[in-house]
Amino acid sequence: MNIEKQKAFILHVIYIVFILGLGYIAIKYILPLLMPFVIGLIIAILFRQVIDYIEKKIRIKRSFVSIFILIIFYGILAFIISIIGAKAFTFLKELFGQLPDLYRNTIEPALDKAATNLINQFPDIKPYVEDFLLNISDTIFSYVKNASATVISKITGLAGKVPSLLIKLIFTIVSSFFFTIDYYKISDFLMRQFNGNSRDMILRLKDKGLGTIGKFIKAYTAILSITFAELSLGFLVLGIPNPFLFGAMIALIDIMPILGTGAVLLPWSIIALILGNTKIGIGMFILYIVITAVRQTIEPKIVGGQIGLHPIITLVLMYVGAKLMGVLGLLLLPVIATIVKTLNDEGTIKLFK
Repeated sequence: MNIEKQKAFILHVIYIVFILGLGYIAIKYILPLLMPFVIGLIIAILFRQVIDYIEKKIRIKRSFVSIFILIIFYGILAFIISIIGAKAFTFLKELFGQLPDLYRNTIEPALDKAATNLINQFPDIKPYVEDFLLNISDTIFSYVKNASATVISKITGLAGKVPSLLIKLIFTIVSSFFFTIDYYKISDFLMRQFNGNSRDMILRLKDKGLGTIGKFIKAYTAILSITFAELSLGFLVLGIPNPFLFGAMIALIDIMPILGTGAVLLPWSIIALILGNTKIGIGMFILYIVITAVRQTIEPKIVGGQIGLHPIITLVLMYVGAKLMGVLGLLLLPVIATIVKTLNDEGTIKLFK
């Protein structure tokens, strides 16, 4: 009997590993391939209720309402992206293009002045300071020059990817129109392919999945708002011009795990210290420490509280997801775990007690 139980346990584990492996392959390789259609479907789901409401109130065909709503949506989106994108592109290109001159005209003289003051106070260390200054100047200038050239080439290189991005954009827009217009036809066709318990399972997965994604958006909106408030208050105290504008821009960057506030605040702090602005330099560093500590503390709690997982489980899933699948895994793995937990609690599936 024990041997039979052991065999059943091993088969159960192999089955779970196999399903997890298929899920990983689907998310890692198949999902990015079909991303234009996935985004098109998400847009259709987001506007479904609005279109249903307008259709019932005005009594116009769903297809006309769908086309009208999506044209307005894409028009507003294109307007916002074109303005922000053009300004950001020009700002970044000019900024990184001026880095070598900024170093020669500002940072290098500041280093020379600091070294001169140090030598005047301690004449015996002159050879060491000069040697150190020479080495650090070469290192910083080389780094700045390479960084500037790399960023400019990357920004310019985006032009080469325009045809590919344009194709993806066209498929996304076209698929969103088809999904939105024929949403109920497509969903009814898919549901007809399942019977009884399978259909109920699919409907539950859809409801729980949409609900969990909504909670995730709610959680990260709260985190974004807290980060924005911290940044704006910090910039206001430090006397930075346009504190709320800079706070909003850096808060958006902070949502991206690869970048975070450190991508802006730490270089800002270092440059300010080199230029002799101690207040801004130390202030930016303290602000970065505070924001990082607060986010690391509240993120698992807020996200876990919204989706019903313990903060440590949420933290582990976010870390593993980010390591396996990048930003997509960071968000997707906790969502999948929440859906599985909910279905297990309801008795639909039985994986754990």
